[in-house]
Amino acid sequence: MWLFALFQAETLFGRIFKMGVCGAAVVAVYAGLASTPQSSVQIALSLAVIAALWVHGYRESRRLSYASAQCDAEIREDEGRIRVAGGGVDLAFHLRSRTLTVNKVAKRIVSTEAPGEFQRLRSGRFEWPFRVVAGEPESGGASVGAVSAASERWVGEAQASASGTGANTAAGATAAAHGERKVDVYWMHPGQGDRRLFSVTGPAGKYEAVERAFSIFAAWIDHEDEARRAIERRNKAEAWQRDWEAKRLAEELEHSRRRGDGAFDETDPHLRVAVTATASSRRW
Repeated sequence: MWLFALFQAETLFGRIFKMGVCGAAVVAVYAGLASTPQSSVQIALSLAVIAALWVHGYRESRRLSYASAQCDAEIREDEGRIRVAGGGVDLAFHLRSRTLTVNKVAKRIVSTEAPGEFQRLRSGRFEWPFRVVAGEPESGGASVGAVSAASERWVGEAQASASGTGANTAAGATAAAHGERKVDVYWMHPGQGDRRLFSVTGPAGKYEAVERAFSIFAAWIDHEDEARRAIERRNKAEAWQRDWEAKRLAEELEHSRRRGDGAFDETDPHLRVAVTATASSRRW
């Protein structure tokens, strides 16, 4: 099968051209061997051309197989990491740094709205927030409904994944009924708003992993934010409780002083120590 790499090209014209060059190189090798004396330079050049054609075809076949492969997601919830590869995309999500790392995407899917460096390198690292928008290609206004349905479907699956129960079969059957789907990946630029990084279009099941990964990662972010807000609310409640207790002790001390209770220092020394310590902590 490796011989087919000699004729592998992206277009029909490219394959025809490679076949012609390969045939000419084979004829040149035969002519060099049959000539008297043998032309070593001609033979070497012809073999170099054949080798270059094979290397080009091998790399082209690898690229085409990478672009046509089924997109799959590797989710590691314990590490807070998601890896998505296949179908011309290679992405990694990191919860600890809240970043999306684009390792590689096919040149044909890079958007002209993307940052210039990303268009040139087809790779980069982007900080949260970023999102995915999915819908039917060339569906006009109907795509909005498809986007909403996709969001609800994948948010539900993200919650199911977080609780240890999934419904991948039902989701796959729902997506398969829609045929082709277009998936756009956006990143929120700090000063320029939403920037589309790349877009992929294919059968409904091919890029489900991309939608699923973005939705699960967004659910992780929401869970972390909610936990942080709960901690902040608890800290505020504890601070309010400490402040209320300090005010109550101060009011009791002031009330005792106004009554001229001279036995205050002898009867309740602990109350005075608590008030002094609370006042010091509030001052600092």
